[in-house]
Amino acid sequence: MDSVYRTTEGRRYTRIPFKRAVRFSAPQSERLDAHIAQDLSQGGLRMLSSEFIPVHTLVNVQIQLKDRERVMDVQGRVVWVRYNPMTETYQMGLEFTRDAAFQRAMISEFIRSK
Repeated sequence: MDSVYRTTEGRRYTRIPFKRAVRFSAPQSERLDAHIAQDLSQGGLRMLSSEFIPVHTLVNVQIQLKDRERVMDVQGRVVWVRYNPMTETYQMGLEFTRDAAFQRAMISEFIRSK
């Protein structure tokens, strides 16, 4: 069972810096695009992308928590997008879907180990 609490920022889960490449695709697409994660929590991740992805889009995300570990597949939903005109990139927040209970547990364990 998830332990749910609010951080000092008012967030449901604690975030940690997570500067790694992640790959994702929209469910109706076979194409996997690489993007850079910025931070990670049990509930989702923040990432940078050169492509705009609309809010509410469901995406399949591939995350490798540690070097030499297997890649984990997680489904998420884009919940916010911000454009940075200086870098011509999009920063976006993904919320993991309820279907990702096992993956959330793995992420939670990874965060606790930091």
